[in-house]
Amino acid sequence: MFFIAENIPAETQTYEYHQIINQTTVNGSKSAHNHQQEDFLSQEVSQTYLDIKEPELIFISDHLFSQQTEENTINNTDQDRGNSLRTEPNTQEEKPFRPQKLPLVLEKRKTKPSSSPGITMLTPSAYGKSWGRASVGVGMQSRGRFTDTADGALGFGFGVGDAKNTVGLDINISIVDISSWEDGAISFKLHRQLPEDFAVAIGAKNLITFGDTDGGKSGYAVITKMFRLQDSDEKPFSRLYVSTGIGGGQFRSESDIDNQIDSIGVFGSVALKVFQPVNTIVEWSGQDLGVGLSIAPFKDFPLVITPGFSDITGNAGDGTRFILGVGYSLSF
Repeated sequence: MFFIAENIPAETQTYEYHQIINQTTVNGSKSAHNHQQEDFLSQEVSQTYLDIKEPELIFISDHLFSQQTEENTINNTDQDRGNSLRTEPNTQEEKPFRPQKLPLVLEKRKTKPSSSPGITMLTPSAYGKSWGRASVGVGMQSRGRFTDTADGALGFGFGVGDAKNTVGLDINISIVDISSWEDGAISFKLHRQLPEDFAVAIGAKNLITFGDTDGGKSGYAVITKMFRLQDSDEKPFSRLYVSTGIGGGQFRSESDIDNQIDSIGVFGSVALKVFQPVNTIVEWSGQDLGVGLSIAPFKDFPLVITPGFSDITGNAGDGTRFILGVGYSLSF
């Protein structure tokens, strides 16, 4: 409804007129006395708010004077609000309210990779990445075997599948010549997590090569078991990880490699979580012994640093070498 007059806001006129009309309407009908009161009040409105000789234009909505019972007014208010606390229907067409049990649906959120130290240095474990996880890393050694030259490599890996429910596939790409970026390899590991903290995997290191690499292809199978020594991994000496596997290629003894004997070697590792961010590692590569530490220095930042020494028994190579790996985990 709009009232248009000189120097009088239309909104003010509308509101006042509504108030007057509503106050004179009771139970959907009007008495003769109310008609007189309405006429009187209408004159008051004309004198007070429409004090002009000739109003230019007045629009009055038809529903302003419509008669509604109190029950209809309440129903219309409920419909306008869109909500009602009524539990019983007002009409036969409405259905009574019946409480229903609805399933609780929790939003799945991607969890960030936890910052946890590694359990091996050079040998594989049965753990691997699944879909939604990736990693980047760099590795170096103070010198290569039978050389005095330091060496390094870069790596990037990601996972597909789901090792907990079905099977996961870990795919890793390594660049073994940082100076040219032309030499490298792609490795694959198919892995599965089992009950009782077991995990199994089969893989192929350097299955696909490009450029000039000297590592050679190495197939393997490995099993890993985690032992819970404490009820919480926050406590010292809380977890023990044992991995053992067999493989060809670089997992053979040095003498079999030199003599080109196609044999199967045995490798393994033991890692003990000394306290939350640090694991101690002892491993047999199939050729010689290595020892080291794996450290996750930041609780909420998944960076892992793994320094160690390899070839410490002299069974392979020409002396002990320092090795270092730094890795970072990603989620997507």
